[in-house]
Amino acid sequence: MMRGRYKVFLSLAFAALSHAAWAGWLDDRFTRDGDPLPFSFAYGGQTFSGAFPANWKSERIADDSNPKQLRRTLRWSDPDTGLEVQCDAVLHRGFDAVEWVIRFANTGNVETPVLEDIRAADFAWDAGGPSRSALYYAEGSHERITDFQPMQKSLEDGPPIVFTPFGGRPSDGVLPFFNVAAPPRGFIVALGWTGQWTLGIGCAAGQVRVQAGLEKARFKLRPHETVRMPSVLVLSWIGDDRMAGQNVFRRLLLERYVPQYGGAPVQPLMAASPHAAVAFEKTTEANMIEAIGNIAAHRLPVDYFWIDAGWFASPGNNWARGVGNLEPDPIRFPNGLKPVADAAHASGMKFLLWFEPERVMPGTYLFEQHPDWLLKPPSGMPEALQYQFNDQFHLLDLGRAETAAWLTETVSNTIASVGIDAYRNDFNMYPSFYWRGNEPPERQGIKEIEYVQGLYGYFDSLRQWHPQLLLDTCASGGRRIDLEMIKRALILTRSDYLWDPTGQQCHTYGLAQWLPITGIGAAETDRYKCRSGYGSHFAFAIDYYSKDEALWDSARATLEECRMLAPLFRKDFYTLTPYSTKNDVWMAWQFHDPENKKGLIQAFRRQDCTDTVLRCVLHGLDPNSVYGVTNLDTRETVQISASILLGEGFAIALEQKPAAAIFTYEIGKPQGL
Repeated sequence: MMRGRYKVFLSLAFAALSHAAWAGWLDDRFTRDGDPLPFSFAYGGQTFSGAFPANWKSERIADDSNPKQLRRTLRWSDPDTGLEVQCDAVLHRGFDAVEWVIRFANTGNVETPVLEDIRAADFAWDAGGPSRSALYYAEGSHERITDFQPMQKSLEDGPPIVFTPFGGRPSDGVLPFFNVAAPPRGFIVALGWTGQWTLGIGCAAGQVRVQAGLEKARFKLRPHETVRMPSVLVLSWIGDDRMAGQNVFRRLLLERYVPQYGGAPVQPLMAASPHAAVAFEKTTEANMIEAIGNIAAHRLPVDYFWIDAGWFASPGNNWARGVGNLEPDPIRFPNGLKPVADAAHASGMKFLLWFEPERVMPGTYLFEQHPDWLLKPPSGMPEALQYQFNDQFHLLDLGRAETAAWLTETVSNTIASVGIDAYRNDFNMYPSFYWRGNEPPERQGIKEIEYVQGLYGYFDSLRQWHPQLLLDTCASGGRRIDLEMIKRALILTRSDYLWDPTGQQCHTYGLAQWLPITGIGAAETDRYKCRSGYGSHFAFAIDYYSKDEALWDSARATLEECRMLAPLFRKDFYTLTPYSTKNDVWMAWQFHDPENKKGLIQAFRRQDCTDTVLRCVLHGLDPNSVYGVTNLDTRETVQISASILLGEGFAIALEQKPAAAIFTYEIGKPQGL
């Protein structure tokens, strides 16, 4: 076979699969020889379908040391060109779920032929007949009230539906999670790529086909170069409706994906932000320590003291102009940030600090000292993004090994010397336009791949060097939500559309269908607004210098209530009303703990709603039991049969508007006992 003259396609067989076959189908792709693989790519000039060429060397490695996560490594190598293809798969026992990631390596001494048409996912599923499947997904984050809005499309014969985010941040516009439902079964596919992915879902004769990968990738590999592709997670489910799949997905993420500390998922957290009273550029050592002292004196149950942007030198009193400076402003923080962190620790709190290391502005330290590490803003950016060119936003090139190593060491030293407990990584840029600037035709996609690999290495090194460090990813809100980021970090700010209670309700309604850990907080102590921002984490941005004792009492009660409820926010999620951004309706949902047979109901009567009563039909209860339902405002508990709660439903009455109600429930004795 001549060098550079062949093309490889590893494609999935389209034979119909029963659910029993489907449940183990993905496992078989990685555990049995001869089964077609769920990915594809093109390489060179000839076409091969269903398997690698016979002359390619292959090996299969199994690691069953962890009974919950069986690992498989499949490797193929081309003796003619030196290309090595590796597939690393994790089979999640206890869930019908498999994750895999593909890597390409050039083991030779000359560049490879062109790799293109790379599909990190390429597989089909039998929907059981035409027009039976529906696709469920969600908008991403774009600083709108409709962020994370639930979306649905029917899957019918025709061209595939294609999704891709905007500008290189993986959840800018659409979440990279999709649920294909044909009850009583379905599957969810989730992508892990903190860059510009693409996914197409099409249907033909009852077959649903999924293809996903990088939006733009066509390249030759240089000698000894290795690149990775997006990770792909596929989970199959059985249930009466698609929420069965959503909740299995939430459980899988909570148990196997979110960051672990001490062998358990990261704990719920309550944070105090001083920025309702102190602007970013006005923070000082003195006023931050004063706020910490006030919080401690008023016994607020706060886990973290949170300083956001602007602690560095900010030209023109504009924090955004100072991004690229990694040292505290010597005027406002003459002793650095350590005295602030020490004060937080002495008061029983941890210290959270904001960084935005990837954006570099003119006149800052990185701009002046390391211009060769920066990617310049391209001139051909869309009109809406032209400000990034005009203001000369530069991108720190994490795909450059020297750059990534320097950043990792510099930030790690700051974490250690200051005593930072939580590292917040913001990113207010559209990187795909930078990655693609001036790429050669036969290196398209490489800059993005190198950058994303460098980003993962940076996050992983910080956690490796500081095992108890909490990582938070923010990108103009929640625009960096994907499977790989979920493994590494929390999303403490899911959207920059902040503090509007209707918006916060809508965001929880949409995002909680996918993520087991979400929340936001509030900027006032108003009960309706606070309860609209409840979740597994809660950031309170109020006036910590206030002399009003009523404010402190209200803040304490809010934090205590949210902390009590926080573990339930990670349990199964069910919507109890339709989604709506209108202010003349109710919105309600339920979190249910099936193991401990308890849960909570949140209901919101919005400001223009004329209905005083909402009746909710609950989910997940034991139909033969009685539940004690407690109103958290009146503390009254009533015993209600599950048959009523699951049938005619539970009536919630609120005379005032806007108003928020919370009910908790717990199973009592089974009926007849």
